Amino acid sequence: MADTSFDGIYNFRDVGAAINALRHAPLLQEKTLYRSGRLDDASIADRARLIDEYGLATVVDLRTKSEHIKQKQTQRPRLDVWKTVQIYFVSRRFEMYMLGQLAWWQILQFLLFMLFRFRLAAIRILGQNVLGPRGLVGLSKDSLRFCQPEICAALDVLVLPQYSAPVLVHCTQGKDRSGLVVMLALFAVGVPLELVRAEYALSDAGLAPVRASMIKEVEEIGMDEAYTRAPPEVVEAVWNCLEEEYGGVEAYLDLIRFTLDKRRTLKKILLV
Repeated sequence: MADTSFDGIYNFRDVGAAINALRHAPLLQEKTLYRSGRLDDASIADRARLIDEYGLATVVDLRTKSEHIKQKQTQRPRLDVWKTVQIYFVSRRFEMYMLGQLAWWQILQFLLFMLFRFRLAAIRILGQNVLGPRGLVGLSKDSLRFCQPEICAALDVLVLPQYSAPVLVHCTQGKDRSGLVVMLALFAVGVPLELVRAEYALSDAGLAPVRASMIKEVEEIGMDEAYTRAPPEVVEAVWNCLEEEYGGVEAYLDLIRFTLDKRRTLKKILLV
């Protein structure tokens, strides 16, 4: 399902085309919503293809400030013709929650590392002691609880008139933060759970070509190979969390202010 012919973009796919192929009948508009891993390593040819072949107009970048700092250390700036919307997905509330899971001496160590600008070392403390133990399922549920304004902001890009389609949503690997935003968009327009689960799981194959390098990256922040996977049970866990804690998808979207009118607009945009 993924387009693997790019030079430096991985885990890229047309969400509508992927759902339609899984269903074997048109359900979603194609060339409207894309998802991928980061675009930092995209070649000039890759960027031309995103414009010429896929018509890309807007990019939603869900990475953290730390990820952007790391990118700037290794990448030369590029002038892209699409509009980029940066949403720092890990909210202050989420950061405070994660810090609250540490022992007092780990918090002190974390703050000292941050004070002296050793951000990677500080993040490794969280990775080893909070992010890793929480796992993909736990972190997805935490995102639903603590990143609600950020989730709404990402979904808003799909419907507000100041943004143009097609829209590409990405984070670093293009599966967890991007996956959560995409699955909520699909839930919002009524795509069945089994199709959303299957679409999410496509990232496991989409990331296979770069998994070795990804493992090195996640190990730098104190996590392991499991974090590079895209198990379908994550979608099931998100669905159950929405049902049990919020009364369902509609109630959750109302809570985060992705309103009924916005959902109606999203249906007009995404559904065939």
